[in-house]
Amino acid sequence: MRYYPIFLDLRHKTCAVVGAGRVGLRKIRTLALCSPAGIIVIDPYVTAIDIPDPGKVIRHVRVNFSPLLLKGCDLVFACTSDPKTNDLVTQAARDSNIWCNVAERPEQGDFILPGVFSRQDLIIAVSTCGCSPALTAKIKNELQDIYGSEYALLTGLLAGVRKTLLPLNLPQEKNREYFKKIVDSEAIIFLESGRREELAALLHDILPTRTHKHIQGLIDALF
Repeated sequence: MRYYPIFLDLRHKTCAVVGAGRVGLRKIRTLALCSPAGIIVIDPYVTAIDIPDPGKVIRHVRVNFSPLLLKGCDLVFACTSDPKTNDLVTQAARDSNIWCNVAERPEQGDFILPGVFSRQDLIIAVSTCGCSPALTAKIKNELQDIYGSEYALLTGLLAGVRKTLLPLNLPQEKNREYFKKIVDSEAIIFLESGRREELAALLHDILPTRTHKHIQGLIDALF
């Protein structure tokens, strides 16, 4: 099966996780990082939910699953150890036109989760469309060695450059040229080694004059 790759903005979405065991807790922690409008956890057995940021909006419903609990949800994860309960969750989600992920049988759901690692705003996802989780994990681990923490700095720099360039209302092709020059330059080397002056000189050479007054601020914000 060929899946459609997508990154979701969950800031204004409500997500339900049915089952807060080891697998479900992993889903809850990942969802909490994406700052959704709310997370509903449905599990009658778990007494406490341990997440890094307890200030996140999490509603824990300690009852057996009922389709009524999905009202208002945009996304649901079926993570219980009981296949019958997961089937009920899946059917209820489909009846309500809610996207559903089934942890134990991914092919039964509407979407699967890739192997993911991040360098702050740089997120790299790997999937074999469910064919081989072992191969997915291998490739993800190899990519982690290639794309280190310096790529988080490069991503942050490019985000700052973007905010500086867009108000100039330059042609899209011209903006694309600036970004490509930065990406293809020694910027990543200067960021990794903390060579600020050389990075500043490089950006002065690449970017239009009207942005030069912002360059030092962009660099200072990274370190």
